[in-house]
Amino acid sequence: MGSPPSAHDRRESAETQGTESVEATLERVTWSASDSAFVVCRIRVEGELFPLVAVGEMLSPSPGDRYVLHGKWGEHPRYGRQFQFTSYELQYPVTAEGIERYLSSGLISGLGKGTARRIVEFFGTHTLEVMNTRIESLLEVEGIGIKKLEQIQREWERQRGVQNIMIFLKAHDISSGWAVRIYRSYGNDAMKVLHDNPYRMIEDIEGIGFLTADSIARSLGIGPGDERRVVAGLGFALREAARRHGHSCVPEEDFLRHAASVLEVEADEARAALGLAVETGRVMVDDGHVYLPELWHAEETVVDSLRVAFGEVWNGLDHLLLDDWLTAVEAARKVRFNAQQTEAIHKALAGPVCILTGGPGTGKTTTLTGILDLARRMEWKTAICAPTGRAAKRITEVTGHEARTIHRLLEFDPGAMVFQRNEDAPLDAKLLVVDELSMVDLPLMAALLRARPPGCRMVLAGDADQLPPVGPGAVLRDLLACGEVDSVVLHLVLRQAEDSTIVTNAHRLRQGFMPVFDTRLTDRGETFFQEVDSDEHLAQLIRDLVAERLPAELGCDAKRDIQVLSPMYDGQAGVTHLNHVLQQAVNGASRVAFQRGDRSFRRGDKVMQVRNDYSKDVYNGDIGYVRSYDEEENMLGVEFDGRAVSYAPEETDDLVLAYAITVHKSQGGEYDIVIMPISPQHRGMLRRNLVYTAMTRARRMMVFLGRRAVLSAAAENPRETPRHGLLARKLRDALR
Repeated sequence: MGSPPSAHDRRESAETQGTESVEATLERVTWSASDSAFVVCRIRVEGELFPLVAVGEMLSPSPGDRYVLHGKWGEHPRYGRQFQFTSYELQYPVTAEGIERYLSSGLISGLGKGTARRIVEFFGTHTLEVMNTRIESLLEVEGIGIKKLEQIQREWERQRGVQNIMIFLKAHDISSGWAVRIYRSYGNDAMKVLHDNPYRMIEDIEGIGFLTADSIARSLGIGPGDERRVVAGLGFALREAARRHGHSCVPEEDFLRHAASVLEVEADEARAALGLAVETGRVMVDDGHVYLPELWHAEETVVDSLRVAFGEVWNGLDHLLLDDWLTAVEAARKVRFNAQQTEAIHKALAGPVCILTGGPGTGKTTTLTGILDLARRMEWKTAICAPTGRAAKRITEVTGHEARTIHRLLEFDPGAMVFQRNEDAPLDAKLLVVDELSMVDLPLMAALLRARPPGCRMVLAGDADQLPPVGPGAVLRDLLACGEVDSVVLHLVLRQAEDSTIVTNAHRLRQGFMPVFDTRLTDRGETFFQEVDSDEHLAQLIRDLVAERLPAELGCDAKRDIQVLSPMYDGQAGVTHLNHVLQQAVNGASRVAFQRGDRSFRRGDKVMQVRNDYSKDVYNGDIGYVRSYDEEENMLGVEFDGRAVSYAPEETDDLVLAYAITVHKSQGGEYDIVIMPISPQHRGMLRRNLVYTAMTRARRMMVFLGRRAVLSAAAENPRETPRHGLLARKLRDALR
């Protein structure tokens, strides 16, 4: 028969026949995509003197893994020869050394090098067989108890499940990049869910839209007229309207045109589909507008709750006594409330609802302090909240009254995904204060109002000129627009704020005027602009300011005191590139604590959570600092406001560098120094309220860098995409 073909012979055969199989050991991953399973890696092939390059989609690659790769050899114009694989099979290692390396590679959260070594020393080359057939035997290994066993078993089953799903998806010509996300959502039921209704993924898995789910569904034999497809397409169109544009609902005719495009059907078919969706309760129609049921119910809850509040009997207050107490508060706080603030304080305590709004430097927080101090003197129980942890921390520090996030106040249960405080278990409070209301979306406002007890007064504070909430609705604007809720607009800039050109320029910007910039860099609450001719120079100048000039000249901390805010993620002046530049400049000397694909975190890195994680009590927009990496437990440690939080490798996808963040992500926060690039590439995003929101984040200094003409155009451009919703109209009708 002769000797088997060498690696060289197999490659030559592949070049003539098009495909081949290569047995290889993975040495290391040199690059991986953050949004898919595509990797560039080094492999060791028997008979080859040096490692080779392989590229393709691979789930959870771990050094030491053995694979059979199927594909062909190709020549990259820049990187040279590489094996381009289209599918693969994972082969478990067979030697004790290989098994130990495999188990300790980060594959299993909580199983580090020491534990892996003890397991392999105990079971030898039978280790993987034990883990597949009688994993409870690991209890015989020193240091492994019930809790540790459960963690290892859970993670081992997860890895096996991911591989099974990958094989299933590959069989249906679907990218394996979705496999991990699908398994995270459905666990071992994933394949059953996909067979029953793959369109469920649209609602359940972030990042999977109608086109991806539809592709999987069609590969499974689901036809274009299938009821599951039609109803899912309509729901997706509404969710996109809410997610992308903040709409609570969409006018029916506009919606039908969009739905027809999504479903690739004619208008009459879209109308019939809408009728079916209404009949099955998947969408709702109200006054010519189409709603997702949850958003319709949220809107109705807000209207009904406020109608009830306004219908309650409110005992009159002794306003003369209030004035006496207010004088005592002024003496204790060493402040003097102006006429507008005094009016707001009286209205807030008279009930049932008072809106307090105004620009920077007009004393909103000082007014809230007066309201809360008087409530304490009257022995009223108060509940104070804000949408983000940063905003809650700030109001606590300024007023001296403890504030919590709305989720904590309402006792969110991450297991059941519900608020435990509701109409059946209301808050124990006579006064409810909500700060940063401009950030509160419609569903969250509905949850707050469900938990409001009878007789509880509400004070709603915010700045209506800032960006609207990320979620659907524009609650603050609708409450003001309905004209039926008591409101006080503070417009007098307090004397101590007049010295800050940040404050005066923010008010100029609100009125559509270009800021007036200071001429030299000082530490007195100033506003600066420097013309920069290219985005490349922008990135370099931002690097120099953050890493060198400002810390040297002002004595500030580059990580804690300076925040770069960019309108976009992409481009040389975008968040992604700036974070890469600033990480190297500010923290490049620190040792890499953790690396996952092309993303690396160093000790001391400034990071931000980008999704709500209720189990960790960490929320979208929270900023922390990398503190440690536990190799034994394979966990990354991050500090959030003095609290340590641990992340398994796959959970680090919820963390991003935060030296630079978007303006939207900055809402609710304040920073000593804000730097904002203004690039021609940003024209599509720049609006007056976005620049205004960025300015109102700065306490000591606001620095604009870029093109003056682009900033001027933004100041003059008040245009926003209107948010569809019927809340203002319904409130006007209900409260008259």
